[in-house]
Amino acid sequence: MAKEVGVILSEARTSSGICQLFKEAENIVEEGMLVLVEAKKYRILGRIEEIIPFNEFFLPGDAWSEVRREGLHVPLDVARQYKVAKLEFLGVLTKKGLKEVVAPPEPSDKVLLIDIEKESEKIFGVRPGDSGYVWFGSIVGYQEAPVPLNVENITMHIGIFGTTGSGKSFDTGYLIELLSEIPYKDENWEGMLTIPTIIVDANGDYLDYVNYYIRNQEFGAFDKVYRFVFPNSRVLFQINPKLGIVKKVTFNLDPFLPRELAELIVTYYTGGLLNELQVAALETVLKELIEVHEFTPTQIFLKYRRKLFELIDTKVTEGEIHYQTATAVKRAINKFKDDVIDRNIISYEPELSSEFIDDITSNPSFVIIDFSPDGAPETPLQIKQLVISYLTKLLYQKFTNYKTTGDERYLILAIEEAQNYCPNLSTYPIGYSLARENLALIATQGRKFGISLCLITQRPSFVDPIVLSMLNTFFIHRISPEDISYVKKVTGGLPPSLERKLTTLGRGRVIISGQMNVLGFPLLVEVRRRKVSHTMGETKVCYNLARFFKNKP
Repeated sequence: MAKEVGVILSEARTSSGICQLFKEAENIVEEGMLVLVEAKKYRILGRIEEIIPFNEFFLPGDAWSEVRREGLHVPLDVARQYKVAKLEFLGVLTKKGLKEVVAPPEPSDKVLLIDIEKESEKIFGVRPGDSGYVWFGSIVGYQEAPVPLNVENITMHIGIFGTTGSGKSFDTGYLIELLSEIPYKDENWEGMLTIPTIIVDANGDYLDYVNYYIRNQEFGAFDKVYRFVFPNSRVLFQINPKLGIVKKVTFNLDPFLPRELAELIVTYYTGGLLNELQVAALETVLKELIEVHEFTPTQIFLKYRRKLFELIDTKVTEGEIHYQTATAVKRAINKFKDDVIDRNIISYEPELSSEFIDDITSNPSFVIIDFSPDGAPETPLQIKQLVISYLTKLLYQKFTNYKTTGDERYLILAIEEAQNYCPNLSTYPIGYSLARENLALIATQGRKFGISLCLITQRPSFVDPIVLSMLNTFFIHRISPEDISYVKKVTGGLPPSLERKLTTLGRGRVIISGQMNVLGFPLLVEVRRRKVSHTMGETKVCYNLARFFKNKP
């Protein structure tokens, strides 16, 4: 049974009110807890926004001012003292969910602390184990009060924000673990589902899942776990290739139309700018080599670059391409050759391919694109952007085709340090933004085709505002003061009590807001232990320093 913790005081409104707490409840309740107001006609679900202690002997300018000034004892026991809690009213509880509060509670109405573990179905409208819901962490203030997340809304895109050390990567892993075991039941089948997931791992924060899979040969309902590294990575020689876990970041140019390939190479050369004259010129020669000479795009750049240059010169002689444009196009091709082809990233038999996307979506798998120093040694950001540009273009093509052929598939594309791939160039001018347009396309159109974009960033203000505005579920950890206005804007606003905590949230505490949160209003949640330990996030400063001191004479 719910415990009575106080009563409503005068001047309550339909949106908020003040509760005087009972003495025995003063040390039990915490900000963020949910309460139930037993009004005359209905029950109102509320949240404790702020707790304010009162003592009549400690008021500014009161009769005890001089006593306190002299440092003398003030008789606490005889003073009137109590605590009040400011409440935000979230809605009226009904069998069909929360409804608008149309009449405020009255003075003396009882306030009860909800036992969420026992009354979760009344509060959330769903029970643990219901199809299509995963239960995240525990609402702050409760021992066991997980929040149900509606998986059906995952295609509305996700934002995970938090400064370094706020627990952002740990909590992302926790979410992945929950989504690896989604309960499902119908008249024909009962079991666990998962959503195919590709995560771009900037610092090796998710490699624990590779090691876990190697040891156990399973990870939730995922069919397999893969780790993509660049061809020059030593990881290729450290893990048994027979396991089939480690793959090379290599791709094929054949899926691209001449126009798309021309845009890819020119934007790589210009750093993200689309020079239409250069694109049109390169498109013309590529189209002729493909349609007339029947070369594949991959053959052109791996075997027939000389013919490509000869045809460009012919077009200049015939007056179809201006000399200066041709010179710029040649420089773009040479840069692409030096930076990409010579790194063995382009291949006749690519491992990051159209067929691979077919495989991981029909046999739901977990894929890590390892951009850490081990997985991508001496690889500049521009090359990483190119890989993301290719991957996003490939995914958009594949999922558009799945949709048009009636083959419904789904995938989560999660990107760490998202500001490096879809930057807000007005606040984060990194020089190159090769993947930004493709990510914006997925953000605006991908949800129609089953792609869920998950952007993970330390600085949301550095992310492209168009992409940011498309996110509809948020996991907000401690953020920097400069990002508060951006977070408030994209989330549609936060309650004052949660807004005040944005820059001070403890590690592992997160505000969940948006479409996946079934309650429809922001909640402060404590993240639970992960199934797979986060060893990549651990430091051993003193242990490693001790090596040097132990050897001192």
